[in-house]
Amino acid sequence: MDAIITGEGDDIVGLSVIDNNNVEHLIEMAYSGEITAHQQDGYPDKSDERTVDENESVAEARLFAQYTVYRERGYPTLPPHRNPDRIAATLVAIAQLSEAEFKALFGDYYRQHAHHQQPAIEPPIEPPADVNMDAGDMLRYELDVYLGVDQSLADQLQELVDAGVDRAAAKTLDSLAEPVDVTFDPDDEFGVEIEAVSDIRIAFQTGPGDEQVRAVDSPLDRQPDTVIELVPLPSGSLELFRRLLIHHLGCQIRDCYIEMGQEPPEPFRLLGHGFYDSAQRYRLLDRYDEYFDFDADIHGYRTIDLGQGAEF
Repeated sequence: MDAIITGEGDDIVGLSVIDNNNVEHLIEMAYSGEITAHQQDGYPDKSDERTVDENESVAEARLFAQYTVYRERGYPTLPPHRNPDRIAATLVAIAQLSEAEFKALFGDYYRQHAHHQQPAIEPPIEPPADVNMDAGDMLRYELDVYLGVDQSLADQLQELVDAGVDRAAAKTLDSLAEPVDVTFDPDDEFGVEIEAVSDIRIAFQTGPGDEQVRAVDSPLDRQPDTVIELVPLPSGSLELFRRLLIHHLGCQIRDCYIEMGQEPPEPFRLLGHGFYDSAQRYRLLDRYDEYFDFDADIHGYRTIDLGQGAEF
């Protein structure tokens, strides 16, 4: 993938994007990220006339265009929770929490997950009675995370990027290889704190096309910076669960890059669960490797041992 900004004015940015099939896309978008024009001559114009792979290529080009404008101009063109820099900031913020702070923010979410492998731990919300994961039913628990960074102030996020929040996230992921009692403490103090988390949202699917989501109220009047989307996995202790969350967010960063047709930066070439909808595409579409699988054999990608009690 390659992109150059060809012009800007009147709340519109124009780009030329060359996708991985060497097809050129001429794209215009508003500063909000809304695509206002898109021309290309490599695929049918109508989405229902394109193959699945062709639609994926078009989607990659659009997302890469939004990412390019965000990175080069600082406009909020990406959905907040699909912005790899916001996810990296959340990852670092979680790593820098004290044990008491982590328990206060994520203790209920931990107990919801731990209950599946440790029934003696009572979950805050009773899991759906009609979900049978042994029979292939799908279940995940979502949690919206809000950073103390106003999403309307793009300069604040750009300061984090300039300070190297992605490098701090990468260093934190490397720390997962250390014993579980190692305290995460990236060298740089970014001043990013977690302002709020939502209540737990349950999403489950007991058959094709019948997904149900139990909605929750948002604690703040804005979009979350990150949405944690974990399926029930062995959770071990509370501190092991923190490591699982950090790994999960690293996998989300991986998915952000794959979805825009890019190989992720090396620190984020991880195996495991990231975005739920990305995992479904990896399962169903031949163009993708099975990045969601902790045991997959994908050149250049690695599994992180999260510690005893958290085997997958």
